[in-house]
Amino acid sequence: MSFSNNSSWGHFFLKGKTLALCFFGLILLVLCLGSWAELPGSSIQSTILKRSTEVSDTAIWQPKSGVKWQIQLVDAVEDIANADIFDIDMFDNTAEKISEIHKTGAKVICYFSAGTYEDWRPDVKEFADPDFGSALEDWPGERWLDLHSSNVRKIMQARLDLAKQKGCDGVDPDNIDAYGNDNGLGLTEADSIDYLDFLASEAHSRGMSIGLKNGGDIIPSVIEKMQWSVNEQCAQYDECDVYAAFTDVGKPVFHIEYADEIEVNNKLKVRDVTSSQKSAACDAKSAENFSTVIKNMQLDAWVEYC
Repeated sequence: MSFSNNSSWGHFFLKGKTLALCFFGLILLVLCLGSWAELPGSSIQSTILKRSTEVSDTAIWQPKSGVKWQIQLVDAVEDIANADIFDIDMFDNTAEKISEIHKTGAKVICYFSAGTYEDWRPDVKEFADPDFGSALEDWPGERWLDLHSSNVRKIMQARLDLAKQKGCDGVDPDNIDAYGNDNGLGLTEADSIDYLDFLASEAHSRGMSIGLKNGGDIIPSVIEKMQWSVNEQCAQYDECDVYAAFTDVGKPVFHIEYADEIEVNNKLKVRDVTSSQKSAACDAKSAENFSTVIKNMQLDAWVEYC
């Protein structure tokens, strides 16, 4: 054979050998991939799926709209029937009382003031003079708190620890709206938003829900981290549409109207009522049962008729 023929056969031999090795390598690769996929939890895909569906903390309770709720912020709760949710004072109620409520199938929201100092609470000695702002009008013994204070935040963390220890399902931190009051500290909406971010993070890290108390001006900035709203007197101040932002996304608004403070307001939209119903409402008010009668009338708002 000539040199050229030997060269051709050599190239053919080398090419064939290369193809065979590639084919053999491909078979090994397929076999390895198949074995790897069968190993539990070893594939990249299963790891990604596990991470995407795994919940890092305990699931946070999200109450539904339309549930029955009861709020009592003075003294220990005694009547624990006929409600799905109880909003109660955290300090005035024991872990045993909260456990008793849980046995009825109801949830418990624990109230405390997160934005003001109250001189009758058991942890008053933990506060320092630099924490205090102006006194609250009409609320003796209360002063606005500096929401930036590391000491104030440390106290609130301890209060959240106590709420967790007592078995609270969620917390109702009051007086977060210092920005709308003469607080003596120059606190703004941005300060309240930052403070609520802190409180929400701390509550959620302990497995508890949290709600926004009033604070309608900052709803868009905090609603994602809140599980509900507690509102006082939106009917009286004609601002219920502001709090509808919560119900629009399936989160409840726990609404309170203080009947003895409502004045006649022709702008409130109510169904027509009969003279006998008006008389019943007035009689009920004198018997301190006004709110129940108004609710039973299924009015769109509570109105002072007498």
